[in-house]
Amino acid sequence: MTRERYDRQIHFSGIGPEGQKRVQRGQVTIIGLGALGSNIASLLARAGVGKLRLVDGDRVELSNLQRQDLYDEADARASRLKVEAARDRLAAINSEVAVQICPVMLEPGNARELIAGSDIVLDGTDNFQARYTINRACLQEGIPWVYGGVAASFGMTATIIPERSGCLRCLFGEEPGSALTAQTSGIIGSIVRVIAALEVSEALKWLVGADELLNRWLLMVDVWWNEFSRVDFGPVPDCPDCGGAAGGRGYR
Repeated sequence: MTRERYDRQIHFSGIGPEGQKRVQRGQVTIIGLGALGSNIASLLARAGVGKLRLVDGDRVELSNLQRQDLYDEADARASRLKVEAARDRLAAINSEVAVQICPVMLEPGNARELIAGSDIVLDGTDNFQARYTINRACLQEGIPWVYGGVAASFGMTATIIPERSGCLRCLFGEEPGSALTAQTSGIIGSIVRVIAALEVSEALKWLVGADELLNRWLLMVDVWWNEFSRVDFGPVPDCPDCGGAAGGRGYR
């Protein structure tokens, strides 16, 4: 580890020298390399996370560049796979980070394999079908994950820890049939950066063993109207996914 690279991070009391070593030993899987996922990957690489696994089957388009941090016009012209373009950019940002790419879309049939071995999974997707798939797979594998969603100027995030918190279905109930999306509501890049930063902070907390996690609240932010709020959530008895967390009998 090049100490100079991480000097300012090491001086932060929440991480310190030992925490930085834990970060470098960490393995984080990012599902989706769009707006949230690309910003998350950049921040994690700069923080020195040892191994990043990137999961996405999409290609770069010109409309992505307004908010997707790792891509440029050349990537869009070449219609490059996002995971390949992201891998190359991350290597230029921090060659100490090992990047594994998975150029596939997350599905119920491959989800557990794609997240296996992760210390934590971060949500960079843009739909609840994928998020509920992540939720079930992480519960089955006993892996914590961080939910994040953005649209327009609004975003929200929460951390799901198997057997210690409620799960995504505890929070939202049955899979929402419709929700705001960047395609239907537009989006500004600043909210992407805010929610990505919160997700990355949760990952770093988990990797270093900190206790100040968002596993009891859904945190909501609107950067246009300067609104910040949170909603308590916890295990729901007989939840079909987690069974009510500790001692439950859901998909686990």
